[in-house]
Amino acid sequence: MMKHMIKIPTERKWYRCPYCGKKLLIYEDTAKCSGVYLNCRECKREINIKI
Repeated sequence: MMKHMIKIPTERKWYRCPYCGKKLLIYEDTAKCSGVYLNCRECKREINIKI
């Protein structure tokens, strides 16, 4: 038996800045991410990426 099912990516989405709404990066709907910080070029704030 398989313990983990592998999900096939079906959709790509934009991760937007929660403050200004600018598009920051593209991720697939099967992606998992935490503890990654990114600086927004528009509003100059640091955003913690949680997918």
